[in-house]
Amino acid sequence: MAERSVHHADLLGGTAAAGSAFLFGAIIIWGRFVLERGTAVETMLSIRFAIGALVLLALATALGRPVLAAPGERLRLVGLALFGYAIEASLFFTATRHGTVATVTLLFFTYPVWVTVWVRVFGGRLPARLTAIALGCAVVGAAIVAGVGTDLEIDRVGVALALATALTYSGYLTGADLLISRTQSITSAMWVSAGASLGLFAYSNVMGHWRLPTGAESWGPLLGMGLASGFAFFLLFVALRRIGAVRVAIVSAMEPLAAALLGFVFLDESVTAGVAAGGLLILAGSVLASLARTPTPQEQQIP
Repeated sequence: MAERSVHHADLLGGTAAAGSAFLFGAIIIWGRFVLERGTAVETMLSIRFAIGALVLLALATALGRPVLAAPGERLRLVGLALFGYAIEASLFFTATRHGTVATVTLLFFTYPVWVTVWVRVFGGRLPARLTAIALGCAVVGAAIVAGVGTDLEIDRVGVALALATALTYSGYLTGADLLISRTQSITSAMWVSAGASLGLFAYSNVMGHWRLPTGAESWGPLLGMGLASGFAFFLLFVALRRIGAVRVAIVSAMEPLAAALLGFVFLDESVTAGVAAGGLLILAGSVLASLARTPTPQEQQIP
């Protein structure tokens, strides 16, 4: 019975992580539309996270879930929001102004390696051989999807920003995995989203960048980003609770594949044989990660 429970958690966690990755890929596509219309990065992200928080608040209320985070974890969630996700998202979209999106994404997807390093630094065990193979498949596959058929051009500032994005996001994932255990997933997601929105709103006003976008061409993609953010946050925390940070990072490498497919549908971008090959590697990494039998402490707590 216990083994069946763990396998069920693996399946649910892997599915949640894959769904989160797909939504985050969609956010990149919508973000490109918004930024092309002159909206500042901080303004775009603040509105995106605010909409996401409202979606999660409505969902939590409808499901009868608590709105307040567990005592002792509230400041942790605020810290993760301000110093993790808000900074990471800002760095990523700023980096795209210093190089191609493919190059920035390629450098960003070194984060599964950094997650593994952080887990080890904070006392976790090195991943099993199968997990290590899955990690390699995910990183190589993400690199192929992000880079094939595109000019890999970026300046030094862009390189620094993209690598800083990867480090920040890996720290955010690991921190959420290690520090948040009693707050329900939907509540955690709502707090992170709201905290990131408020932090970016304050920063945008201090820097004089706050300008509300106008027209349906800007607000349509923004609404899409907000809705996708709310559900992506929720699925991410569900996945972290069930399969841990390392395997969430591996499965989340499906994000560039999702972005490539959505780009094909909505931006008329081609899907080459190289993209397909990279996607197969990413999917292989996801399957191997689900099969790896090195449970995290969170997995062992599953009833």
